[in-house]
Amino acid sequence: MKNFLLLPLGFTHVIDIYMLGLISVISTILTIFAGYKLLQVLQLTGYKINGFVRWFKETKYSYFSRLFMLSFLSVAAMLMTNVLLKDFFVIRILNYVSILFYFLFATIFVSNLYTARQKTPLVFTKRMTRFLVVYAILILIFTVLFSYIGFMFIPYLSYGFVGIIPIILPGIVFIAYYLTYPFEKLISIHYLRKAKKKLAKLNLKVIGITGSYGKTSVKNILGTILEEKFKVCVTPASFNTPLGLSKTILKNLKSDDEVFIAEMGAKQRYDIKELCGIVQPDIGVITGVGNQHLLTFGNIDNIIETKGELAEFVSKNNGDVFISTESDNAKKLAEKYDNAVKINLKSKDSLIVVSKIKVTKDGSEFDLSDANKTIHCKTVLLGKHNISNILLSANVAYKMGLSLELIANAIAKLKPVPHRLELVKSDEFYTILDDAYNSSVEGSKAAIEVLSHFKCRKIVVTPGMVELGEEQYDANFEFGHNLSKVADIVIIDYAQNFEAISSGLIQAGFDEKNIIQTATLSQSVKLLMEMAGKDDLVLFENDLPDNYS
Repeated sequence: MKNFLLLPLGFTHVIDIYMLGLISVISTILTIFAGYKLLQVLQLTGYKINGFVRWFKETKYSYFSRLFMLSFLSVAAMLMTNVLLKDFFVIRILNYVSILFYFLFATIFVSNLYTARQKTPLVFTKRMTRFLVVYAILILIFTVLFSYIGFMFIPYLSYGFVGIIPIILPGIVFIAYYLTYPFEKLISIHYLRKAKKKLAKLNLKVIGITGSYGKTSVKNILGTILEEKFKVCVTPASFNTPLGLSKTILKNLKSDDEVFIAEMGAKQRYDIKELCGIVQPDIGVITGVGNQHLLTFGNIDNIIETKGELAEFVSKNNGDVFISTESDNAKKLAEKYDNAVKINLKSKDSLIVVSKIKVTKDGSEFDLSDANKTIHCKTVLLGKHNISNILLSANVAYKMGLSLELIANAIAKLKPVPHRLELVKSDEFYTILDDAYNSSVEGSKAAIEVLSHFKCRKIVVTPGMVELGEEQYDANFEFGHNLSKVADIVIIDYAQNFEAISSGLIQAGFDEKNIIQTATLSQSVKLLMEMAGKDDLVLFENDLPDNYS
């Protein structure tokens, strides 16, 4: 043992090789966990490297700043320790003491990262697992390389040079992405071909649904109505990407299904065209056109054109197109297609029309009429916008042969989509109006309309709306202005839209004392537990995705 402690310094000794390996493995594991957020954002952006880069810019490189601080503190602590202990380096074991500082700071960093609330945690899909393997190998290579360089050429830093690794994690993500991209592209092509081949063999009526908002609600409403007559397969959750649709086709679609309803999402031009090429829709449904994802589309004309890709595809194949024309942009799109069934609550020339609308805090009632008959309908779904969604779905179902009676039966069975104006009542705490899934300009107006039907103290918790590009400030200002008419207290979590929303509230005469800012949704919930009473209603309007936190 004495000889082990007093060996002269030099990388040629076995102990140095063992320690290099041990330090590299521990450091690699910690660094992989420290980069969790990077992997999560990459997955949330659909493995689009441009979306990953945009996240850095939109968050003002805040996560990189945290990584930089981790490296700075670690390297500074290790350097100071080595300088202070330089006279004792003849005792070999002290040569490795400083690395403990990096392990300590990295552990604290990871602990704070994982205790933070997450809306959409990282999912270890097969693709992410493959990416993670390459990512880990790259981190190990850089860790060994930096450890060796530090030990051999920077004596006072020694193994502490490994503390630089967190700073280059974004670069490692880039390298791993481009190394895995060709393989992932081949896998994607394989799954898409397999899905298209299976779909071609089935005798199905395929319905494609797209829009800036309301896609999931209309998808679920239409699926419920059509199940009165057909065996229906509906894409789950928000499986609205090429691989999401392919996965649904391969795993969920059965040979005896008669209708396949495919939700189609888009964040840039030609996304819908690509999805149409996969599912080959016979019927196109466009729920509305707004400025959601304006940041990635660039301008509203690109959004209109992209949503129109569904109508274009269906029209060329002599299919039916149904467009909700509640918004001006949707009206503009509908004018391009003579075969489009234009549907809105005031329309008198669609296949089915609506009248005698009554909206309350408990649901809605209305009449549905075709050319020959009128039938009364009831639903627990809240808000006039949901009647619009029902009317759109009912027109599609009517065209497919369902009677008004069957449609009315299905409407009575409709249930709220989770986190989309879902009313959650409690005997112990305040009542929640949960609209936290996401928010658009149209969605926020719908939430405010629903809120206006409640006669109690109303508290709104919101971070505002994002991904609206140059229109984001104005949209959130208007949101605040509209909130002033129905809310008693407004809690704005996160700082991103605080100025815009609060300015809109104050300009409309809202009491500034009732505007509260918190740093996170968790802080807002904690505050609610202290201030909200049993008779209060709390609207959660939007919950920012994790790439904004």
